[in-house]
Amino acid sequence: MSAHLGLATTEVHLTSWPSAPDRWWRLVRPTLHEVTGLCVALAFATDALDRSNRLAEV
Repeated sequence: MSAHLGLATTEVHLTSWPSAPDRWWRLVRPTLHEVTGLCVALAFATDALDRSNRLAEV
């Protein structure tokens, strides 16, 4: 299993789990706190990348 974050100009590899079974979703049971934290972190990272891209165009 592999997790990727698709962005407008590139794709970021988040994690790999080569030994995960075909039905890996039965193993992954995130809590509401973890999902909320991930959403906040992704929003922050996306905003930082957007700002970085805008600065690079100047």
